[in-house]
Amino acid sequence: MRHYFIANPDLPTDERVLPVRIFGREFHFVTTSGLFSYEKPDAASLLLLEVIQSTQPPLSGALLDLGCGYGLLGIVLAKAHAREDARLTLSDTNAIACAYAERNAKKNNVSAKIIHSDGFAAMETRFHAIVHNPPIHAGKDTLYRLYEEAATNLHPGGALYLVIQKKHGAESTLAFLNPLFHQVKILYKRKGYFVLRCEVRA
Repeated sequence: MRHYFIANPDLPTDERVLPVRIFGREFHFVTTSGLFSYEKPDAASLLLLEVIQSTQPPLSGALLDLGCGYGLLGIVLAKAHAREDARLTLSDTNAIACAYAERNAKKNNVSAKIIHSDGFAAMETRFHAIVHNPPIHAGKDTLYRLYEEAATNLHPGGALYLVIQKKHGAESTLAFLNPLFHQVKILYKRKGYFVLRCEVRA
């Protein structure tokens, strides 16, 4: 079984351009088969964006889209819900995803640093905000490792924003996150979706 977090350049591609209208702005993302949600934007990712936009002030400082895929979360936030001082990093363990994220940042006129990394292994800085739609099929061990790494790679007072469904272990995830962070707040809980803000101590 092929997973979107594993790069396989030998498989055929089905490149396309996805138009996305959100926050009153038009975005266009180049995607290809093998990337997560390449045919249309993922509903959970769109929900995460909408909840951040409606409940949080514009993001500032160092912003990371962890497991960025083709760059949807980070690019939209950097363009439409971030202060001028925001500095975007797009990171993924899949080198193909990183290549498309870089293309899409340029296509949407967003300045971004692209890092090919397994979690935070190649990171050289900490972040003020991390946005994350977890790669559920990578398994609980991988997900929990990413949450632990996120907690230690945030500036004081920084926060991890993530979306997870109840059927994918939202309640056990909450139980795991609470000891890692100073405060875990449920920003949204409806129709089986949870959007969480996990803040480290200031």
